[in-house]
Formats: sequence, structure tokens, C-alpha cells
Amino acid sequence: MTNDTPKLAADLWRLHEAEETVSAIRSGAVDAFVVQEPEGERVYALATADLPYSVLVETMQQGAAMLDRNGEIIYCNASLAALVGQTRESLIGVPLKVLVADQLAFQKLLQEAELQSCEGEMQLLQADGMVPAKFSCRSLSSDKSTVGVLITDLTTQKQEADIVARLQQVQDGERRRLARELHDSVGQLLASIAMNIARVRAESDKLSPEVAELVIQNGSMVNEITNEIRTISHLLHPPLLDEMGLPLALRWYIDGFMERSKIRATVEVPDGFDRLPPDTEIAVFRAVQECLANVHRHSGSSSCSVKLVRDGQELQLQVEDSGSGIPKEKLANVMSSGGVGLRGMRERVRRLGGTLAIASNEQGTTVTIKLPIQPAKSASRDRAAQNEEVA
Repeated sequence: MTNDTPKLAADLWRLHEAEETVSAIRSGAVDAFVVQEPEGERVYALATADLPYSVLVETMQQGAAMLDRNGEIIYCNASLAALVGQTRESLIGVPLKVLVADQLAFQKLLQEAELQSCEGEMQLLQADGMVPAKFSCRSLSSDKSTVGVLITDLTTQKQEADIVARLQQVQDGERRRLARELHDSVGQLLASIAMNIARVRAESDKLSPEVAELVIQNGSMVNEITNEIRTISHLLHPPLLDEMGLPLALRWYIDGFMERSKIRATVEVPDGFDRLPPDTEIAVFRAVQECLANVHRHSGSSSCSVKLVRDGQELQLQVEDSGSGIPKEKLANVMSSGGVGLRGMRERVRRLGGTLAIASNEQGTTVTIKLPIQPAKSASRDRAAQNEEVA
């Protein structure tokens, strides 16, 4: 054995390591490697390692940026540059907060991102104005030195939300008008018919038995129609909601729901429940209507419960059934889109600054709505203004 044997063995070992490294690189198992250089170890990232991610970020419709410790942009994609109407080159080194209307709120969002992923809605500045945007932030490095930000233009969503809100206002106004027309015009007409039938019945001895029986039947039908018209009118817009408030209106509606559906329902409202702003009372009442309609149509439940809880300046509505539940594959679609009724309910809640959540399993479904509550004086002023508008 010569003196070169140990050196040869070491060379063969290094060659073996190199072959394994090359094989790993080719298979995609390695996206970076360390090289020992005179000045110390150096990490080399493979040029193609982040290629799929780069393509994704560059082609996405959302704006994307990477910020350094100072909140300055060290990278942004073309979508962000187009969104603010500047070139990518001009944005590098610019603090992202200068592109946000509420700089203090954005700074707080970045601070929160150091601890956890977070998001917030703010106005993004453009050369000719502002656009509503959602900022989603998260730390990209263990030392919190880099933050990633995704910026979603909410203009279209806001426009759609405004359209839905306007449609709901028109719908509520139309409900009030139809309820009033049914009560005043149709109700008075039916009352006149009932009076005429009563006059004829008073002289039934002059009628043949067959005609007298028809008069009695017609009188009964008019009474049934009158009751049905009254029910429809109240369902369109219950006068109890305006006159007596949400608790009594809910109890009235749930009593009628049990009679119509044969589903047992309970309602729980705390004592001393104060009046709420008209928009809030309408939103809660319509939400209960929609939830119970879904219980009747889809759940197969024989019972359900409605519960109102007021905690400080927050109102919580919970509607629960004991039906078959919503399958997992459908629940995500329900939450993201849903039918017209659910979409309208979600938009009412969102417009009032609240949240809507749906939890479901094989034991049943629970819908939870949380809404902020205005002070009582503000609610009274809102109701007075609405009454003046309706009048």
C-alpha cells in the first residue's frame, strides 16, 4: 500500500458525495446547497428552484410585494405596479405604507404580521384617486426580516355589494308598500264584501236553501281570504317589528312558522331587550325567516331553536336545528356562494359590520350571526328618520 492510498480513498468518497448531490439536484430533491469557500460557507440557490413560484406570483391578478424590516418594497409583481399606476422599478425601495391612505392602520397590520398571518381592508392610493383593497400579510422569514403582502382590488366586490345593498333597500321598501296595499286596499275591499254577505245572510229566510248555503260558504271563504291576506301582509313586513320591536315580532313569526310547518320551534330572548336600529332589526328578522325556511325545506328536522344574546355592544343570533346537516362537500360552496336568500342575508350582515358563520354535521346545522349594536339614542334617531321617510 502506497502513501497515496488515504488520499485516493478521500477523493473517491468526495466523488461519491458529488454524484449523490447531482442525482438529488436532477430529481428536484435539492433546491440549494452549501459550498465551503475561503471566506466561509456560502449558500447557492438553484436558478430554477423557485421558478414555479415566480411564474405564479408574476401571473397572478393580485398585487404582491416583499417588504424588508423597514416596510420598504424589495420586490413587487406587475399586478401591483399596474394597480397603483407606477413602474415596478420606481416602487423598489419605497415604503409600501405611502401607498395606503391610512398609514397608521397599515403599520399596525405589519406589526401583527410578525406574530401571525393577518389581513385588513384599506384604501390603496392611485395617481387619480383610491381603490378599496384587502391586504393579506405574513412573515416570510424566521427572523421576521421579510414580510409578504398580497393586495386584492375590492372595487368589483364593493360595487357588487353596493348593488346588493341597494336592491335590498328597494326590496324592503317594496315589501312595505305591498304590505300596506294589501292591508289598506285589498283588506278594505274584502271587508266590504264581508259586510254585503252579512246583509244577505240577514235575509236568508227569503232565499232558497241552496242559495242560503252558498252565501254561508262565500262568507267563510271571504274570512279565510282575509286571514290569508293579513298573514301575507305581515310576512312581507310585520307591523309588530316597527311598533313593538324585534322580540315580539320574532315570537309572532315563530308561532306562525310552527303552525304552517308543523316543526317545533323555540325562541329565547333576554329580558329587557332594548330597541335596535331599524336596519339591524330588519336584518335579524329576515335572517330568522331565511334560516327557518331552510330548516323547513332542507334539514328534515322536527325541531329548531332561535336564540338572541346581547353582550355589551354586540348582538348574537343563533339558529340551530337537529336535522341531517349539510354535507362537507356542499358546505364550502354554501359559504362561498349560497342561494339568493343566503347571499342576501350575508350581505346584510356584512353591510352592518357583522359576521356570519355556518357549522354543520350529521347532528344538525347552526347558523351564528354577530352584529355590532349602536347606542340606544342612535337607534331611536334612525327609527324616527325611517318613519318620516316611509310616511
